[in-house]
Amino acid sequence: MSMMRARAVRLSASLVTACLLVLMTGAEQAQAGTTVHVLVSFDESAGQNTEGMALDRTGGIYVSVSPLGDLWRIPPGSTEPQPFGHVDGIVPGDFGMLGLAVDVFGNVYAAVQSANPDAAGVWRFDRGTGNATRLPGTESIVVPNGLAFDKQMNLYVTDSFTGAIWRIPWGGSAQVWLQNQALTGDGSLGLFLGANGIAYRNGLFTVTNTERRTVLQIPKIGGQPGPISVLANLPTGDNPDGVAMDVQGDAFIAMNLQNAIGEVHPDGSLDVVASGDPLDFPSSIAFGTARGGRTKLFGVNFSIGELFGLPPGSGPGVFWLDAGVPGVPLP
Repeated sequence: MSMMRARAVRLSASLVTACLLVLMTGAEQAQAGTTVHVLVSFDESAGQNTEGMALDRTGGIYVSVSPLGDLWRIPPGSTEPQPFGHVDGIVPGDFGMLGLAVDVFGNVYAAVQSANPDAAGVWRFDRGTGNATRLPGTESIVVPNGLAFDKQMNLYVTDSFTGAIWRIPWGGSAQVWLQNQALTGDGSLGLFLGANGIAYRNGLFTVTNTERRTVLQIPKIGGQPGPISVLANLPTGDNPDGVAMDVQGDAFIAMNLQNAIGEVHPDGSLDVVASGDPLDFPSSIAFGTARGGRTKLFGVNFSIGELFGLPPGSGPGVFWLDAGVPGVPLP
């Protein structure tokens, strides 16, 4: 496990150098007209860099504070985040707590990458107490990142380092569901960071590959993965992270290196929905769930642009914009 810690440290160091090159050579940001509103700000000076998010059926917003291993909840209609859960053992050089998901009962799930074997894996937080339990088998996932449920309550997890998607049956243990070169990174950011965000709609998974700048589609056929197809190849610099689907089949993408939110249509074309301030390295997005708010697209700012030599942005926190169309209802 000491090798895993060394790998994590090397990944963090190489990210700064490699991403600087991408930012310098990437396409200029288009200043899209959609207004982005800041809902809640977090304290970056206290290490509160927000990476993952998910909403429950009542409109409650859950946010992961990556380097601290903290899970926070913002009650419906509130702008006051409250501590909800925590995973001990995050060490320097870890990615920490990343993607989130919520099940039909309101329990919250968090993907945690850590060189500490006691912290690594996917954790379930009880909806009432916030107590955390690690799901069996998930300690073997190298970089658990994006999370998504299907209609049968199976939880799918992207492993960004090994180019795999894991499946965790309800009440069962994690196993590799699909592993493919299309899900691997190509080293263009110095990280070999591949499959990242994942979303489910009508028997089809949409998955982002960060380094290859692809948006992939994977059908679920009889419980098994079907052929992988490339929905979109994104322009240089538009490295995708989190993804959320609307009811029309459009994929909304957080493009953190460009401080932008993109919309990939079913024909593979890309529109930049919003870009620039107050977006600050956006990493995860999710549609609203509360009545009257399903066209709202929420997101979190990871706010690590300063590591790449960029001027400080608006800082970590939760933002929202009006996507103009509802998101896919939670499974």
